[in-house]
Amino acid sequence: MSLKTALGQSRVLTFAVLAIAAWLLLTTLNVVESMESVWNPTTVGQTAAGGIAGVLVMAGILALLVFLYSEIGESSPAPQRWPPEE
Repeated sequence: MSLKTALGQSRVLTFAVLAIAAWLLLTTLNVVESMESVWNPTTVGQTAAGGIAGVLVMAGILALLVFLYSEIGESSPAPQRWPPEE
């Protein structure tokens, strides 16, 4: 699957998937940067456990977006033409 194929088949969906993936990646980096240390935990504020859970959830969503992106450009299986040509 190529970006050219995906853009040809569904331009809006391709841009939406890429924009959401970029936003999730930036948000994940922001969460990692604002997390407290795992070795020196605090009970107030953004804790390491909450940050790790958030990063895992966003990584899962990013993996689903990558899967969706790979399926956008697939041309098969396509419906057969009707009426059949012989």
